[in-house]
Amino acid sequence: MRSILKSSITDIPRNISNGEKDNFGIEPFENGLTRFINHTNTPITIALQGEWGSGKTSLMNSLKKNLSDGDNSNYHSVWLNTWEYALMKDASSTLIDIITGLIQETSKIANVDETQTQKIVNKLWGVGKTAMKFAAKTAANKFIDGSSEVVESLFTERGKSSISEIRTELETIIENCIQKDDKQGFIFFIDDLDRIDPPVAVQLLELLKNIFTLKNCVFVLAIDYDVVIKGLEPKFGKISEQNEREFRSFFDKIIQVPFSMPVTSYKIDNFLKESLFSINYIDEAHSKNTELISKFSEISNLSVGTNPRALKRLLNSLSLISCINATKGNSEENDQLNDDLELLVNFTLVSIQIAFPPVYKLLTMYSGFDKWNENIALQMNLKSLDEQSKAKLNQSEEFDEEWEQVLFRLCENDHYLKKRALSISRLLNSLKISINEKEEDVEDFVGSIISLSSVTNLEAFDKPVVDYHRGNFLKHLRNLLIPEMKKQLPEIANLIKPQGKRVQSNAYIKFSEKNWGHWLKLHSHPFDGKVRLIMMSDKWICPAKHNTLQECIDEAKLTNEFKQLENDWNIFIESHPDFESLNFYDELAKRENHHIIHLYTYLVLPSLEDFYKQENLVKISKVSSEIYQFLVRLQDLSLKLQEFHQQ
Repeated sequence: MRSILKSSITDIPRNISNGEKDNFGIEPFENGLTRFINHTNTPITIALQGEWGSGKTSLMNSLKKNLSDGDNSNYHSVWLNTWEYALMKDASSTLIDIITGLIQETSKIANVDETQTQKIVNKLWGVGKTAMKFAAKTAANKFIDGSSEVVESLFTERGKSSISEIRTELETIIENCIQKDDKQGFIFFIDDLDRIDPPVAVQLLELLKNIFTLKNCVFVLAIDYDVVIKGLEPKFGKISEQNEREFRSFFDKIIQVPFSMPVTSYKIDNFLKESLFSINYIDEAHSKNTELISKFSEISNLSVGTNPRALKRLLNSLSLISCINATKGNSEENDQLNDDLELLVNFTLVSIQIAFPPVYKLLTMYSGFDKWNENIALQMNLKSLDEQSKAKLNQSEEFDEEWEQVLFRLCENDHYLKKRALSISRLLNSLKISINEKEEDVEDFVGSIISLSSVTNLEAFDKPVVDYHRGNFLKHLRNLLIPEMKKQLPEIANLIKPQGKRVQSNAYIKFSEKNWGHWLKLHSHPFDGKVRLIMMSDKWICPAKHNTLQECIDEAKLTNEFKQLENDWNIFIESHPDFESLNFYDELAKRENHHIIHLYTYLVLPSLEDFYKQENLVKISKVSSEIYQFLVRLQDLSLKLQEFHQQ
């Protein structure tokens, strides 16, 4: 095993002063902003807009280095982290403290006498003092009320006079300083506005506008427009088509230049390659595989996106999973990722876990997503599609198959997933193509890999996930069941054998000499803090010459025989109350162009050990043997249908 170079990717902003390179190809944007600020008229306020983790602080670090670091720079700079000022303080104190901090930092750079600085600060506190007292008495937990009182008090007649005095003194201090030091002006970097309460952030913007709109001053704010919208809701109400212009007008009044973080333009190939290698997820040979690296990028774009913080979380999850599974021992079926496909599938599953938790949860239960069908939809309580919606989806390449329509119905239940349904379908289709190209079964392959990622799964209010190796469990259980099943079916005891050598997420038992005659599939996954064992099989009944299986059966005058089969299945389920199941159901398999009957039931027990108890082994073997009897009857029905349609 290779030595681990790093076990994590740090989630701290890029600092070019320390020689950190540009990992995302943002340098042209940095240089453009630097050039713009060097040639701008003042005063001016620039907003760096982007979701949390999109790289706003890293960009400001670069701008600071380019514009104000070094003796020959054009600007003096003041850096203020608003979140630090907001810790353990009410809204009113936060606002006054932030403005005070800006005044003090400016005065320090300008080498202003402390007595003069304190006089300016005292004027500011004098204006806000009355409002702060009122807010403390009447607002308590209503931060927006308290902060509003402070802001409103600043604009009384007395407040306007004091603000005018503060502005004049600050303007003089800044003018004298830049003339003495031969600078263009002061640049103020206001960071982490999206981490404080949105209404407080909005009030701060108003204060900055009215106090610090000064000649020779440039403000660079890290704030997203969505924060402004949330902060203005107490004033304007929820944003709508009717009032959207009011929100925009406020933003335009405060911000002269909005700059959206170019997240969609980030070049993440090199970042992913170097990071995956540094955490030991891929080796040097993999890092040179441009097709593999390109697929990693494609998966990221369709799931977590190109937000640097989301990418780092993904990478750290992959690293943690690798570290944990590397310590599980060297058993025959130890979970280790070696080839390209295993690395790609695990990368995809962890990306889905982070970006689309409901989809990941369904995958942990039913890893064969290309076989998702109405049975799965019913168990997930998914809303049925009306005929018009189904017809529309059938015309879409991303949702024309049955499993894709189950996915669509799942996404319809969640506002976030609904907007990303197309990306999720493309992601799973890409995964399916990669697996099929290697001639692997989707269910087996995904099922064998997905257990690796369970250690980083986080779902609010969920019960603890039982951690176990599904392949080892199913293989051992199958070995215990086969002798019991031979007792139940002595007439075919010599035919009951394992089907297939490898056990990953499924274990097969056959009841016939050849594979895929009569068979039973065992599948398992954690369920509601317990373990679920699923037992299933199917039987091809007849070619799809009719719209429904029932039409085919009715035409052959086998209706009563089929109804008897359905009734007997219902009696079978009722006679085994510990097992749960839907009625057996038919599927029109388009690819095979056949009607297929599926048999399905499951048992939930508290732990793996409970499945190994003799009384439960007897129960499971009895149910398995009865399923075999139904398979025989379905085979007889299929033969009769064939004879009829061949006449």
